Amino acid sequence: MSQITIRSLPEDLEKSIRELSKRQGTSLNKTLIGLLEKATGLDHSRTAKKRDLSKIAGTWSSHEADEFEDRIREFERCRPATHLLG
Repeated sequence: MSQITIRSLPEDLEKSIRELSKRQGTSLNKTLIGLLEKATGLDHSRTAKKRDLSKIAGTWSSHEADEFEDRIREFERCRPATHLLG
């Protein structure tokens, strides 16, 4: 794989790209590759057939999924079934 250096990137563009990356839960590199693929018509994600409901139901970023897991962790603890004892 090759590399490209972009100089004099406008601050508002950088901020927008970083925000998009954070919302998607992806690295800056992956976000930029996705944007470049779409801009050049080489969007490979359109050719891959998805077999889930993400298009209509939405998806979570990695951060959102981690936060959800943290919040439901307490429900995974078992309590003694004292109501079953005599």
